[in-house]
Amino acid sequence: MDAAHPGHRTRVDGNAAGGILLELFGRDMTSARAECSHCDREAELADAIAELDPAGVILLCRGCGRTLLTCLRDDEKVTLVIGALSLLRWPADAR
Repeated sequence: MDAAHPGHRTRVDGNAAGGILLELFGRDMTSARAECSHCDREAELADAIAELDPAGVILLCRGCGRTLLTCLRDDEKVTLVIGALSLLRWPADAR
């Protein structure tokens, strides 16, 4: 999925957030299962819609469009805001 969206440079699938998620969690999180608290849709984070810009990434539920999580970074800090994400599950042995 690649569509213009005001205020963001790129709108693609959740795989594009793989790098920043790896930095945050220390493992590949694109195959982690995420559940939206708004519509109860469960899917891999790779299936989410990712909005990317130089400040970070926003992951949106493909079912209802709600923000699952937002990760922002600057030179001094990284901020993770949990939105409609009610569950994030991955295998304990996955690296």
